[in-house]
Amino acid sequence: MAATTFELKEYQRASLKRFRQYLRNCTSDGASVAFYKATNLSYIEAPMITQGTPYVCLRIPTGGGKTVMAAHSIGIAAKTFLQAGNPMVLWLVPSTPILEQTVSALKNLEHPYRAALAKDFGRNVSILTKAEALSMSRADAEGGACIIVSTIQSFRRENDKGVEDKEGLKVYQDAGALMDHFSGLSQEQEERLDKVEGTNRPIASLANLLKLHRPMVIVDEAHNARTSLSFDTLARFDPSLILELTATPQSEHRPEKDLYPSNILYSVSAAELKAEQMIKMPIKLSTDRDWQKTVGAALDCQAALEEAAKAEQAQTGEYIRPIILFQAQAASKNDPGRITYDKVEEFLKVDKGIPEDQIAVHSGPRKDLDDHIIKDAECRVRYIITVQKLKEGWDCPFAYVLCSVAEQTSATAIEQILGRILRMPRATLKNRPALNEAYAFVASNRFHETAQRLKDGLVDGAGFNRIEADDLVKVQPDLGYDINAQETEHEATGFVEDELPALEVEETIQKLPAAVRTRLSYKPESGALVFRGPMTKEARNHIHLAFAKAPSAAGKIDRLFAKSNNIQTSAAEEEDKPPFIVPMLAFNKQGVLELFSKEHFLDLPWPLDECDASDIVDRFRIVDASQTGQIDITDKGKVEINFAKKLQGELAAVIQEPNWTLPRLANWIDSGIQHPDVTKPSAVVFISNALKALGKAGFELPELARHKYELRKALTQLINDLRTDRQNTSYDALFAAHVDQFLTTVEHPMIFDEQRYAYNQPYAGATKFNKHYTRIIGDLDPKGEEFNCAAYLDQMDEVKYWIRNVDRKQNSFWLQLPKDKFYPDFMALLHDGRVLAVEYKGEQHYTDAEVKRQIGSVWAEASSGQCLFCMPTKQDFELITKTVKAQKTLDLAH
Repeated sequence: MAATTFELKEYQRASLKRFRQYLRNCTSDGASVAFYKATNLSYIEAPMITQGTPYVCLRIPTGGGKTVMAAHSIGIAAKTFLQAGNPMVLWLVPSTPILEQTVSALKNLEHPYRAALAKDFGRNVSILTKAEALSMSRADAEGGACIIVSTIQSFRRENDKGVEDKEGLKVYQDAGALMDHFSGLSQEQEERLDKVEGTNRPIASLANLLKLHRPMVIVDEAHNARTSLSFDTLARFDPSLILELTATPQSEHRPEKDLYPSNILYSVSAAELKAEQMIKMPIKLSTDRDWQKTVGAALDCQAALEEAAKAEQAQTGEYIRPIILFQAQAASKNDPGRITYDKVEEFLKVDKGIPEDQIAVHSGPRKDLDDHIIKDAECRVRYIITVQKLKEGWDCPFAYVLCSVAEQTSATAIEQILGRILRMPRATLKNRPALNEAYAFVASNRFHETAQRLKDGLVDGAGFNRIEADDLVKVQPDLGYDINAQETEHEATGFVEDELPALEVEETIQKLPAAVRTRLSYKPESGALVFRGPMTKEARNHIHLAFAKAPSAAGKIDRLFAKSNNIQTSAAEEEDKPPFIVPMLAFNKQGVLELFSKEHFLDLPWPLDECDASDIVDRFRIVDASQTGQIDITDKGKVEINFAKKLQGELAAVIQEPNWTLPRLANWIDSGIQHPDVTKPSAVVFISNALKALGKAGFELPELARHKYELRKALTQLINDLRTDRQNTSYDALFAAHVDQFLTTVEHPMIFDEQRYAYNQPYAGATKFNKHYTRIIGDLDPKGEEFNCAAYLDQMDEVKYWIRNVDRKQNSFWLQLPKDKFYPDFMALLHDGRVLAVEYKGEQHYTDAEVKRQIGSVWAEASSGQCLFCMPTKQDFELITKTVKAQKTLDLAH
């Protein structure tokens, strides 16, 4: 059977693209300079690891899919940096349960993780545990990608107290099954290996085998492997590079405290996960000092969510069974009054009448989750009780509610299971807003402190940005008592009749707690909900859950809450906020309007074989082999070794090269070049022609084969340059001949909304913006010329709302360029309904942006005055006002 197809999310592709570019730069610039180029941050060498070893981290919050990214990273590293078709990989995980889960997935030929490996290595993949690696064959080690999955603890010679570890020592001892790997080695290879004491014979150990193959090290949940002991263990294997993946990377650099930071190469935001529908947000928090009332409220929440889930299934066919995670207190001999898991279980069964088969305990001696497949529709478990953390590796998107039945004293008390309720079932938004959110019920009489601990848990345990966490757990101001305000009635607009008939609305209200029911009423004639007095946070949550089946109810209830409390809503929450719809640029192709893209100016596939390949002779150079691994003295007097060249030479020495022929070499080069616009036969013909041209220029085939990676790189650049020339020529020709065929239409719109607005980092400046369309502004520096442009837009009378249009996000507005897409910096919705796109360009970049000005003008002219475009520079923001007023004057004149 074919492997399961799995489309990477946009932020996953962006993270891996950054990783690929970093490794490319490592080859020429070294790990430190390449990191600065990618991040503008200083690079910190991994402690105890060979200087120059690439050591970077991809920061992915909980629920972001770290493991599939790790699988894709192996092929990227092999092709881009290691320049080896048979990489050795040491994949380290934090625990035995996660080890078993990862190995099972990687060995499953139909799993997306294995599909990611197959994309680059085909069937030439070996997945081994440490026990299996201790007897691996030479064919496994050299025949393709060899991936050893283990915990770092099992590779340590000694534990944290300095006591020898018998299991760990096996990695460093002679193993008869590994003897074959060390035959026929060169003197240079043997010199790098540990020897049997008193001899020159390399130890036939797994440690030496790893050292011979210079493994790529992947560290999953890297925050668990930060000590000097962990780095000392890794140093024994002489890694080629270290890639960390974690939600919460270490940032402090305090070696005296055994704290070593990660080099964060790419950081994914909560907004990106939310935009990709990966997580449930926000978290709705309710508190009560009585733990039994807290449990009761959580049960009411689950019941309402289950009703919403049944309505969702009836509409879409998707099965969801909402689950509560109860967090009990640990037992203590000195405090028999603690609310332990058995007390919670007894309360559920005896006081609340919950059937025993709906409850699972996973704490201490009880491991009930081992006996259940929670996602199975036949499973009846709805309530899971734990203390500090669940079964490691456990993952179920059905978990919606966290109920903590005791006062918490630190963020870590909640963060360990907070991430369990964040994953969105099937990574798809539901029609009922209640099913797109998570819920927390905490036994506490201090709402604000509890909310803060939840936020701390999101930051410290789930890896979210502090500003995002403040937005994801809402804290409302304390409301003073006012007798007049208590009797004032507030209305929300009516429900859609086919969602909830009037009779069902009345019945739903009657099921609410008395304190809420007596203040909430319904007007059948207008379909309006009416609430008397200020609505409390708890009342809002109760009403939300009661009407969970109605998709349109959530927004009305939130507006009623804001109105009843006289809370000034943000632009994202305003009741009369119009939709922000931006027409995209379309092309009239034989009477059909299509979204303008490359297909309209490029015929596919591209006949690359018709292009002249002889230019490769002027591009390809063989560097003198004597320079490989040379030592340079920098201007600072620091000795630097050309790490990449030395590494690639050592890896090449391990490989048994085939007998190269011109067709074999052409096919090998082609396998490493991405060309979706070119057929393989056409590409191979072009590459063969290039090889023949090099042969005529005096290069021998064996010589070309020895330098095949440099040759592939040169050919890749030649093909890219030819592609760019073709794209520019075809693009200009289309506009010259068919500019009148461009139109804008609402059939092809970009719609901005809070749920799908993605960014890399939230704006954290002191200046408050009043007109941004969403609560959080993405990717805006707190100072500089672009910031000044945003401030100018925010103060314009003509602007109703504006939004930071984030570069290269799926739900951002774009216009097609010859090669890439153009994302204007800002989009604005004017009071008169027109849409304005503003791209700010610094003086040094203005001249090179002519093609962006061209396509922006085409978009504006194609809209019949509905869309406007301008590109100010040198802080001439008056151009924005002139653009708005000039076009309006022109419209009036017509």
